[in-house]
This record gives sequence, C-alpha cells and structure tokens, in this order.
Amino acid sequence: MRLATAGLDASLKKQYLITIAVLIILSVLNISLKSDQVSRDVWSVAVEVRVTSITLILVFLFWMPVLLPWFLTQAPRLQGSLNWLRAQGIEEIESSVLKIKLKYGVQEASRNYEEQISEPGANSDRLNADDDRQQIEKRYQEAIALIDAMSTIDATEALDRINQLAVYYDRVRDEMPPGANRTRLMLEISSTMWALVNKTVDFPVLERLNSPKAGERLSAYKYIEWQPSSQYLDLLLSRAIGILEIPFGQYAALLALRRLVTLNPLTPTQASETINLLTWSAKLDYFQADKSRPKLMMEIAAILQANL
Repeated sequence: MRLATAGLDASLKKQYLITIAVLIILSVLNISLKSDQVSRDVWSVAVEVRVTSITLILVFLFWMPVLLPWFLTQAPRLQGSLNWLRAQGIEEIESSVLKIKLKYGVQEASRNYEEQISEPGANSDRLNADDDRQQIEKRYQEAIALIDAMSTIDATEALDRINQLAVYYDRVRDEMPPGANRTRLMLEISSTMWALVNKTVDFPVLERLNSPKAGERLSAYKYIEWQPSSQYLDLLLSRAIGILEIPFGQYAALLALRRLVTLNPLTPTQASETINLLTWSAKLDYFQADKSRPKLMMEIAAILQANL
C-alpha cells in the first residue's frame, strides 16, 4: 500500500513528480506557430491556456504520493465507522436470517414459536399449574405442524443452515450493543434454529452443549426442546441459573428445561430438588433485572409441583 511513498526511492520519486509537472504544463497550454501570409519570413506565436479533464487527472496523479498516505492513516477510522453502522442494525445478518426462513418454508413456524413459546412474556396469560403442561405442548404442536406442512429442507442442509445461524448469533452478541434490537434479532435466530433442528439427523447435541461458542450451545438448547431427555436435566439447570450463559442463553436453557419436565416425568427426588433450585434462584437479585427468567423458573416449578 505504500508503493507511492516508501516503496519509491528519492530519485525515482523526483523524476515522477517532474514528469507529471511537465505534462500538466503542456496539457494547459495550446501553442500555435503561424507565418505571415505576405512575408514567409515573419512568424507569430499564439499561446492559449485551457484546463481539460486530462489536466485534472494529471493534477490528481501529482498529489497522489501525498494523498495516498493520508487515506491510509484514515483507514482504521473509516473501518470503525463501518463497524458502528453495522452494529446499529447488522442488515446483512437480518437479511440472511430472513432468507433462510423464506427459502426453507420455516417462516410461519418460527414466527409462531417466537410469539407463542419463546418470546419473553409470551405466557403472560398465567394458567393454573394443572393446565400448563397441556397448554404449552399444544403451542409446540401448532408450531410443529407448520414446519411439517411447509418445510422441504434435507438433513444435511438443515444442519448447515443451523451452523450459519450459530455464527450469526455470535456476531450479533459481539457487534451489537445490548438492547431491544439485539434481543429481537437473537429471538429471530433462535426461533429459526428451532424450526430447522427437527430436520437434522444425528445432531451433535453433547458436543455443542460443551462448545465454547454461544451460538452452538444455543442450537443444542433448541435441539433439546425438540428431543427432551432427562439425561440433560442437571446440565440445563446449571446453564439456566449459572454464569456460563448471558441472560438470553439462560432463558434458552430454561425453555428447554420447561419442555423437558412437560414431556418427561421426573422422580420425586429430582422434581423436589429442581423446584428448590428454581424457586431459590428466582429470588436472587441477579435475576430481578429481567423478570422473564424468574417468571419462567416459577412456571417450571409449578408444573413440577402439580405432578408430585
């Protein structure tokens, strides 16, 4: 990038500037030599000065050795501005999420899941504990029916798209400032993951649960919502109330835990221990800033309590 400055030695740079300067002078001068019509021995010289597009190009080339280093010094600042603009919306990520949803027929299913199941406050119409299990599963089945009716993606491509969404999720966390826009985009990504994960085969759930990448862990939580198993009980509890995950990851673990206890009966000991942990955690100051997680904890505890 410094070819025009440091890459040129002093003599070559001097020759370059002299050559461009001479060309500039010649480009603005229109010199004509005429002889007298009566006496061929009398000559006159006419000089016309004019600026053309060629002159402007030559002027730019003359200043290029000075301008280029200045542009290079501004490059980090310009890159910072681009990153700031991307952080305000990350349009290319949103576009890619939408493209995935439209291409594979999961848009309606993911929207249903987002509005009826995963979005904080989706269950604000508080039910009696005895009705929670049936109502929650009904909402899942409605979203599942939309996927079965509309999606045509195969297993390999479904996993590829989930991997892409996991990368998007990590970028959103790293590049967007905390706030409503970031949470909304995370919900879009997680709901699309959930709508795709049913199409995968041999999903590496254990590997992803232990991944250092939050996006891969999120995909594992979405898989457990599809295929809940009691073997994941302790791990989901630790992620839901521990410090490994940010609040959004904790909420995803709680969603998976809620479906696990809805479809998989726990032993009385497991149920009692889980109830105690969740009710204790829900009262911690750490969780009080975001009411959605304590509320979901108490909902899970109520489902377990009703089945003891």
